[in-house]
Amino acid sequence: MPSANLVIQTAFLGDLILSVPVLKRIKHLFPQDRLIVVCKKGIGEFLVKNHIVDQIIEIEKSNSATYRQALKALEPYHVNHLFCLHRSVRSQLFSARVKARRKIGFYSFLGFWIFDEMVEHVSENPEVLRQFRILQPIDPETDMNFTRSSFEYLNEVAVDGSMPTVPGFFAFPRVSEVKKSLSEKTRIAIFPGSVWATKQWTKEGFVALVQHFISMGYEVDLMGGPAEKPLCDEIADLSGVTVNVLAGKLSVADSIEALKHYDLIVSNDSASTHMASLNARPVVSIFGPTVLSMGFRPWSSRLRIVENLEMNCRPCGRHGHRQCPLKHHLCMKLIEAPQVFAKAQELLREVSS
Repeated sequence: MPSANLVIQTAFLGDLILSVPVLKRIKHLFPQDRLIVVCKKGIGEFLVKNHIVDQIIEIEKSNSATYRQALKALEPYHVNHLFCLHRSVRSQLFSARVKARRKIGFYSFLGFWIFDEMVEHVSENPEVLRQFRILQPIDPETDMNFTRSSFEYLNEVAVDGSMPTVPGFFAFPRVSEVKKSLSEKTRIAIFPGSVWATKQWTKEGFVALVQHFISMGYEVDLMGGPAEKPLCDEIADLSGVTVNVLAGKLSVADSIEALKHYDLIVSNDSASTHMASLNARPVVSIFGPTVLSMGFRPWSSRLRIVENLEMNCRPCGRHGHRQCPLKHHLCMKLIEAPQVFAKAQELLREVSS
C-alpha cells in the first residue's frame, strides 16, 4: 500500500494559496510519500499543475456525498500524517473519519478527541505562519524558526504602503521571471471583484484607474471569475478606452499561470492578491473593511497597500459583508483613483530599478 500525507484545507481560494509554503515544506520533509490535498471543488488544480502536490480530492461543503467519495479515494493509501489546516467543525469531523497514523490540528475542544497533537493558532501571525505552525511537532527546523521572532511585525504597513520582507524560510517557492522584449508595453491586470461586496473598491475608482493606465500607454486586462464578468464589462464600457476583459475566460490554474506575464496586478483584498504574490508579481492591494492585522497580507515584498486609515469602524468583520453595516462604505468610497495610481507608479519604478 503506497504511503501518503494528507492536508485538509477546505477554505476559500486565498487561504489555499497561502497554504503553498507549508505544502512545499511537507513535500520536502517526505519526498517519498504522495502529498494529497482535500480542497473545495474547482480551485485546487493549480497545485497539481505547478507540482506542489501530487493529487487533489475535491469536496463540496453542502454535499455530504463528496466527503464519502473523498474517504473512498483515500482507501488505497497508508496515510502517515494528516494535517488539518482548516479549523471548521466540518473539517475536524472529516479528519476523525480518515485513517491516519498521526493526526495534527489546531487546538479546539473537539480536537482533543480527534488529533494526536494540536498546535496553537496564533491570531497575531500572518496566515502563512499560522498554518506553518502545524509542522512544529514534527519538524525541528520549523520549530527553530518560530523561536527566533514573534513575527507580529510582518503585518505592519509603512507610510508608503510597503510591508516587511517575508522571511525566506516561510516564503513562496521561487518562480522564473518571464523575459519581455523591449518593444512590449507595460501590462497591468486588474481584478475589480470580490466574493464579499464590501471588499470591492468602487466601480468609479476602477474606471478612473483604467483611464490613468491607458493614458500612460499601458495595456490593461480586467480579470476575475465568471461572476465578475458583468462588473468587468461595465468598467470597460464606462472607461471609454480599449481594455481586454478576460473575466470568466480562464480557470483558476490558467489565471495563476497568466499572471506571470504581467508587470503589475491591482486587486482588492481577495484571492487575486495572493495569486499575484505566488508568482512574485508586484501587486497593489486595496483594503477596505478588513485590516492587515487580521493576517491576510499579500505574501510578498513587492507590494503596496492602499487603505483609509481615518475610518475608526475598520475592521467591521473578518471577511467583509454583502453591504456596509453602517450603510456608507466610506472605507472604500474615500479612496480615490489618483492614490491607487500613484502607488502603482511607485511600485513599477521600484521593481524596474
